[in-house]
Amino acid sequence: MDIKKVGVVGGGTMGHGIAQVAVQSGRDVVLVEVSDDKGREAVGRVKSSLDRFVKRERLSAEDAEAALGRIETVTDLDAVAGCDAVIEAVFEDPALKQDVFRRLDSIVRPQALLASNTSTIPIVLLGAATTHPERVVGMHFFNPVALMALVEVIKAPAAAESYIEAARALAADLGKTPVLCNDVPGFVGNRLMVPFLIDVIRQYEMGIASMEAIDEVIKLGFNHPMGPFALCDLIGLDIVHDMAASMYEETKEPRYYPTNLLKQKVRMGHLGRKTGRGFYTYD
Repeated sequence: MDIKKVGVVGGGTMGHGIAQVAVQSGRDVVLVEVSDDKGREAVGRVKSSLDRFVKRERLSAEDAEAALGRIETVTDLDAVAGCDAVIEAVFEDPALKQDVFRRLDSIVRPQALLASNTSTIPIVLLGAATTHPERVVGMHFFNPVALMALVEVIKAPAAAESYIEAARALAADLGKTPVLCNDVPGFVGNRLMVPFLIDVIRQYEMGIASMEAIDEVIKLGFNHPMGPFALCDLIGLDIVHDMAASMYEETKEPRYYPTNLLKQKVRMGHLGRKTGRGFYTYD
């Protein structure tokens, strides 16, 4: 499958990063957002990231400008009709994602690849919302997309091997390392990471140690680049909450259930780096 034009639905934390790596690979991108303002914000985030690449001499100024020029922002989902692949990156809400796939199914041509960047929601649910579930796969990028090498390629039961291979080839051509996973809640990465993060928050709630102490133990004792509380703030506490809630809903395993402190932080709007305050406070 020759994928030259990519649609990205949702320009938030993950969507703008997916758009960036796609345009850096030389592809044209149609980025769908709910409003023109949100579209401009997404492009602004892409520009900021590209500017950092230029500053660090990982990209020339000319290449950065050319990449930015390959992004078209729209508010009408119908604009992705001519895309060879569409990657959905909206909020981690099963009903919302199913609605997006239901609409995409009637917009793009039958041969086009449909992928979801969901981190926890079973791909089979999204494929079931379409009349062509064989072309629906998972492409779970990791945050920050521009820097992280891994893409989990999720094979749903109905997915055709040709589309799985197309997703793997696309990920590789975007400069990523695709790893094939089966369609289970949380796949591999979040099936392991989410209960770890939830348990860490519980340890803090129990008074075992301070956030700073726990972060230092994980960094120094296990050679992680950042501690789990700092990682939650980077991911976004709302995203951590939604991932845990989704996995609990699918499995009913208590280890996935969001803690009271995590719920309170989300309800107060303390979502991490993107709001200036999460477990830690940021300038």
